[in-house]
Amino acid sequence: MVKYTYKEFKTTLNKLKFPDSWFWSRYTLNTYSGCAHACIYCDARSQRYYLDNFENEVIIKTDFDKKLDQRLKRARTLLPDVIAPGGVNDAYQPIEKKIEHTRKVFQVIAKHKFPINIATKSKLVTRDIDILKQIASETWCAVGFSITTTNQKLAKFLEPYSSSPSERFEALRLIKKEAPEIHVGTYFIPIIPFLEDDDENLEDVFKKTKQAGADFILISPGLTMRDQQAEYFIKKLKNSDYKYVVKPLLNLYKVEMHPPSGYYTKMHSKLYDLAQKYQLPLRINRWIPKDFRQYNYKISEILLNREYLDHITTGKSNNTLKWAGLKLNNLKESIINIYKNGIIYELEGFYKKEIELIVPYLEKIEKKTNLDKFL
Repeated sequence: MVKYTYKEFKTTLNKLKFPDSWFWSRYTLNTYSGCAHACIYCDARSQRYYLDNFENEVIIKTDFDKKLDQRLKRARTLLPDVIAPGGVNDAYQPIEKKIEHTRKVFQVIAKHKFPINIATKSKLVTRDIDILKQIASETWCAVGFSITTTNQKLAKFLEPYSSSPSERFEALRLIKKEAPEIHVGTYFIPIIPFLEDDDENLEDVFKKTKQAGADFILISPGLTMRDQQAEYFIKKLKNSDYKYVVKPLLNLYKVEMHPPSGYYTKMHSKLYDLAQKYQLPLRINRWIPKDFRQYNYKISEILLNREYLDHITTGKSNNTLKWAGLKLNNLKESIINIYKNGIIYELEGFYKKEIELIVPYLEKIEKKTNLDKFL
């Protein structure tokens, strides 16, 4: 039995130093602490999150919606940007059906016209299509269903109290049908080695994602194996029908908490080919503000998407390009003004190659050419 505890917290919204380049989130929040979905591989089991009773005790943060409302109302310098709920838990875990804690928080987000990106393993999110549709219409909304296998038995073992994969695909299909303005897709994250990385499962996830009408699929081969999280996961595997993967799994992770680079190269190649086959974007179209950040965010999206796709197709990272793309988000004025004033070479993190890459876009903006075709 899960113990539910009500507790008051002072902090509601966390601001990231740079927006997340996968989910485009600038802010994060957690309506709960702990998660009764009890996924046996979850990274939140690691020591860095200090959640000793991760699935046995779920803390419900008292008056979270009211405190968030005050936070957004009083924060004069807090610019609207993408909020990602549920970093170390699922905002739609079982208790949500009864108390509607997350729904109240989303009503506050809608009130203040902030965009939102939700990651969930629960079909319960469809209950709130009305609110999410409002957010999508007024700003931007994305919903990603975490689906890493289409094998119902395996999913039940890995994610015992989540909605089944078939239910998640059906929820995806429903949202796309009833609210096409919401960006909806699959978070194929994490793809667990020796359990979910076979060709049949990879293709089936892509195929069913496409059939459900998804706008995107995000991919992440491999699984982080940290301290307590790794110990718990291996223990569960040893006492299951899947104990045969323990030895190869430990061998794959014998050096680091991530698989070796060769594994990623092989998997990225397969996943990229599947994305091309099923015509599924590997990135989410970004929310773009209408203030001075507009072209900063557009060009940042172009650079970060290019770096990501180059990385998964060549196996080589370009950290200079990545950091240039990230730092664009923190400019205090429009990059167009910087370009017009002839001081673009003073931009932090930008060197000759990066500047030569963005100048054509800046010139097109000056000529009022639509950048959408580059996104």
